[in-house]
Amino acid sequence: MPRAARAGALFAGALAVACAQPPERELSAAENALKDVRPEATLYAPDLLKDAESTYWTARQKFEQKDYRGARSAALEAADKARAAAAAVPSAKLLVRSAAEVAQAEAQAALDEVAAVREEAAKARVPASAFEAVAPRVAELEAGLKAVTDHLAQGDLVAAQKAGAALKPLASSVKTDFRAALDKWNEEHRKGRKPAKRT
Repeated sequence: MPRAARAGALFAGALAVACAQPPERELSAAENALKDVRPEATLYAPDLLKDAESTYWTARQKFEQKDYRGARSAALEAADKARAAAAAVPSAKLLVRSAAEVAQAEAQAALDEVAAVREEAAKARVPASAFEAVAPRVAELEAGLKAVTDHLAQGDLVAAQKAGAALKPLASSVKTDFRAALDKWNEEHRKGRKPAKRT
């Protein structure tokens, strides 16, 4: 038999033996890869993690069915998908943090606007009662901003993002309504005009 043909036959034989062996090492490697990535991927790459886990369980099923070639292939694929999920985590964390920080900045800008309106009102001797309808929402915004800041400080980025998302509409409306409250008081108390009676 020619040397090349003999080498090919030996390789094919080795491959056949390898495929006939239970792929326990490959399954263990895939399981460990999933275990390592699961804590963060659950939060930041859940779809990729789910895909990797599904492929891993396909490998387990094929293993139980003694389809060792299919089990080995699926186990290797599951490990690759677990690594892809791990690779996606840093950029996903960056996006989540960025969204929380944007909401944090918007909330602080709204509170700064409220403070400016209050200063303007104080100079014009506008009573605090002019803002009594809006004041509770300002307190709510302050509490929400503190929650976002605390979550970011603790590294709980997902909680920070969720708290920030809840703040965005509140921040937008509070600054607008606070200014509107001042304008309304000024309109009702212009010199020479009697304030409208409340019913």
